[in-house]
Amino acid sequence: MKSPFSLSIVISILLHAVLFVALVWSVDFERVKLEPTPSAPIINATAVDINQVTQQVERIKQQQKDRTKQEQQRIAKAEKEAEQARKKRLAEEKRIKQLELEKRQQEDAKRKADEQARRAKEKQKLEQQKAAKAEAERKKKEEQRKVAEAAAVAAEAERVRKLEEQRKAEQAAKEAEEAARKAEELRKRKEEEARVAKEKAAKAEAERQRQAEIARQEAEFERLMQAEMAAEANSRHQRQVLSEVDKYRALIMSTIQRNWLIEPSMLGKQCQIQLTLASSGFVTNIGDGKGDAAVCDSARRAIKKAVSLPVSKDPDVFEKMKKITLTLKPE
Repeated sequence: MKSPFSLSIVISILLHAVLFVALVWSVDFERVKLEPTPSAPIINATAVDINQVTQQVERIKQQQKDRTKQEQQRIAKAEKEAEQARKKRLAEEKRIKQLELEKRQQEDAKRKADEQARRAKEKQKLEQQKAAKAEAERKKKEEQRKVAEAAAVAAEAERVRKLEEQRKAEQAAKEAEEAARKAEELRKRKEEEARVAKEKAAKAEAERQRQAEIARQEAEFERLMQAEMAAEANSRHQRQVLSEVDKYRALIMSTIQRNWLIEPSMLGKQCQIQLTLASSGFVTNIGDGKGDAAVCDSARRAIKKAVSLPVSKDPDVFEKMKKITLTLKPE
């Protein structure tokens, strides 16, 4: 791999040498001018500064060295990258070969397993066929034995049945005669019992109706008395509940007034607001209110400040005041 790059370096050096020679010859030399004079000819020449030429040559040499060094570095880098690429390619080829080998091994193993499974399945199928054939033969013989036994049992059963039918027929004739006699006696007895029962039932029905009428009248009287007492009790309770509601309404108004910061501009105005109360007196909801906006906002703040309001422990009273509408007037 190094031979082509060495040839390039040699060619590059030769080219630079040619350039150097051209540079030297490019120095401006004035040709000698001959003028005819009576005296001896005078030669005019321009001197070449050897130091400049030397410096120019050194610069060219240094540039050539730098380019040679850069070329060597580039070649070294290219060789290194080529080596790395070669190693990577070899590693990739090795990995692919390994994968192909593993794939072939897996395919071989699968083929062997499939073949073993097929043979096992065929063997199992043959065994099942043999077992089924043997079972069919056994069932056939068993069925033949059962048929023979059933025939013998049926013959014996038929003989026993005929004997039993004969015995039952004789017994039935005797029982029929006895039953007819008892039935006639029973019919006569039941007719008498029915007649007596009918008379008793008629008397009992008449007494039942009389007692039922008495009970109905007494129940109706009791119902009317209970209804009148319940109405009176309910009326008293409703009056008491309304009285309690008014009392707790006044207590709630008083509690709100104590927590209400009233401004002079609010006097003479009012706000109607609805509250929802928990059984503990906690205010669960405060309506927006209807009336003067400033009074409503101030009243809502007073209610929130109070947190909870007085409520009755009586369920009927609380039922009427759990949603209560108040008309609040600053005082």
